[in-house]
Amino acid sequence: MTYAHRKDIYDADTHMMERPDWLSDFADQNIKDRLEPFAGGDQETLKSVDKAISNFNERNSSQAVSAKAQEDFMNWNHKGWEGLGSFDAKERSLANDLLGFKASIVFPTVAFDQVLASKDSDVVLGGVKALNRGMSAFCQDDPRLFGTAYIPFGYGEEIALTFLKGAIKKGFSVILIDTIAPLGAKAFTHPDFDVVWREIEEADIAVTLHVGADSSWDPIPLSFYNNGSAVPEHTAGDAPQDALAYMGIQYNAEIFLASMIFDGVFQRFPNLRVGVIELGASWVISWMKQLDQSFKAFRRIQDLSQLKLLPSEYVLKHIKLTAFPGEDIGWLMSNGAEDLMMFATDYPHHEGTDDPISRYEKTLNGITEEVKSKFYTHNFKQFLGSRL
Repeated sequence: MTYAHRKDIYDADTHMMERPDWLSDFADQNIKDRLEPFAGGDQETLKSVDKAISNFNERNSSQAVSAKAQEDFMNWNHKGWEGLGSFDAKERSLANDLLGFKASIVFPTVAFDQVLASKDSDVVLGGVKALNRGMSAFCQDDPRLFGTAYIPFGYGEEIALTFLKGAIKKGFSVILIDTIAPLGAKAFTHPDFDVVWREIEEADIAVTLHVGADSSWDPIPLSFYNNGSAVPEHTAGDAPQDALAYMGIQYNAEIFLASMIFDGVFQRFPNLRVGVIELGASWVISWMKQLDQSFKAFRRIQDLSQLKLLPSEYVLKHIKLTAFPGEDIGWLMSNGAEDLMMFATDYPHHEGTDDPISRYEKTLNGITEEVKSKFYTHNFKQFLGSRL
C-alpha cells in the first residue's frame, strides 16, 4: 500500500539531502579544495548527518531495520537526512515506490547554499557545475525524478545561456533561477536576457523559483527584530525562521513575477511557464487583484502598451504555485486559483509534515473531483509540458 490516496498524483516539490562530501565528489579538481565548508562547518549539523549515514548503513545491512524504516518513512522523526532516500539514489527509488506518486520535481538543499557562499566567482560557477552534475546523477536511474538544474542568471545573460544549454544537453526538464539580480546588475527582464528566455521557451523547459534561491530571500529589515524579544533559532529546513519572516516569504517572487509581466517578458514569450515553489500560496488571490489595479492606475502615465492581456490573465496563463500543507487549498481553488495550484510534499524536508495529503484534504470538502484533479494531476502536467 502506498502513501498516495489516489492515482496520478504528481509532486512539485521534493529534495535531496546532500552528504558533506557530495559536492566535492562532483566538482572539478581545481575547485575541490576551495569549496566552502558543508553547512558552514556547523558541528551539530555534521553530527546529525553522520548519524543519518550510520542509520542508512544499518538499513542496508538489516532487513528488519529496513522494514521498520519503510513502515515509518513519513514520520516526522524520519525526515531530513534521516529520510528514506534522502541522499542515496537507489533508496530514493524505494521511497518513491512507497509514496506512490507518478513523478516529482527534485531540488537541492545544503549544497546549494554551500555553492553560493563562496566569494570567488570561479568557485561559485564551478560549484554550480558540480551541483547540476550531482543532481543529474541522483535522478538519472529513476524516470519519476525530474531534477532541477540551477542556472546562475546573476552572472549575466551569456553565462546563464551557457549553463542553460549545458542543462538542456544533460536532459534537464526543469531549471531553478534566482528572483533578484545582484545590486548593479541588469534585471532578468532586460531585453538582453531575451536570448535566455527564448532558449528556455524553445526547449520547453519549466522554470522554478524556490525559497532560498535568491540573493536575499528574507525581506524583513533587521530593525524589526530589535523589539526586546528573542527570535527563535532557525534549526532546520529552508523556510523562514519566525512568524514575521514568514509574512514576507513570497515578496521577492511577487516583485520578480510582476516585473516579468509589466516588462513584457510573458508577452514576448507566450509559452514560458514559471513555478513558484515553497513560497506559500495564500497571497496569490489578492496579488492578482493588485496587479490589475496597478496596471489600470499606471497605464496612462507609463508605457505598458506591450501588454495585450490583463496582468492577472498572464498569471493564469504562465504561473503555477505550491502551497504549504495547512494552507486552505479549497478556498484558493474556489476563488480563482484552481488552474494555478500544484500538489507538493517537500519530501523529505520537515516543512512537508508527516501527512501533507491529509492536511490538504481537510480543506477540500465540497471541491469537485474535476478541480481536485487539477491540484493533484493536471496543473503539474501543464507545468512540465512536453517534458513529462
